[in-house]
Amino acid sequence: MLENNLGKIGFSPSEIKVYLNLLQRSNSYANKISVETGVNRTNVYEALDRLCAKGVVSFITRNKVKWYEAMPAESLTSVLGAKEAELQKTGESLLTDLKKLKKALSPPKEPLEAGIFVGKKGFRMLFDEMLEARKPIHFFAAELQFKSLFGVYFEQWHKKRIEKGIMQKTIFPKKMKAQVKQRKLLKYKFVDDEFANPTTTIIYGNATLLINWGKEPIVIKIENREIAKSHLNYFNLIWKSA
Repeated sequence: MLENNLGKIGFSPSEIKVYLNLLQRSNSYANKISVETGVNRTNVYEALDRLCAKGVVSFITRNKVKWYEAMPAESLTSVLGAKEAELQKTGESLLTDLKKLKKALSPPKEPLEAGIFVGKKGFRMLFDEMLEARKPIHFFAAELQFKSLFGVYFEQWHKKRIEKGIMQKTIFPKKMKAQVKQRKLLKYKFVDDEFANPTTTIIYGNATLLINWGKEPIVIKIENREIAKSHLNYFNLIWKSA
């Protein structure tokens, strides 16, 4: 039990044997300690040096021979204190290193926020929000569903967009070419009809809207910079090739 506890506070096996040997005697010297403990003389000297450094063993020189003795048991208090301080420092260092590692392996990601909006009311709220954002708007459109669904509001929305100086780019299928009206701050490009998608995608700022048209349109809004960037990169790729 004593040996185990000494090991827990940092004593090596040879230090334990040498220290316990000295505790049983008033004093002793290296050769005798080596014979009695079975630890070779070189290791005994090394152990004695470390025990002296710990402050639990002292020595005096007699006729050019060093005689060692164990200090009072209370001297272990300083060892315990030093060990406790070392463990605390090691723990703090370990936590710091783990935090750095976690940060390096898993850089913080922007939270993803998503919502579903159903019907004309939710749809109109999102288009009003789009104007408030005052960011360039990019559309992948299949047809003029926005105009068909809202009529007068469609024209009002474009008027406010122009007043706010918001640039809009839209990609349509070629079949819509004759139906598209030219407006300020609005650019169109057209792709082959085979690339048309019944779902409309709108990108503005960090937001992406995915619109499924019907009697009651359903809009999925995703608020995430990386997702918006990915959709915008794809939009720009199609825009350049159109």
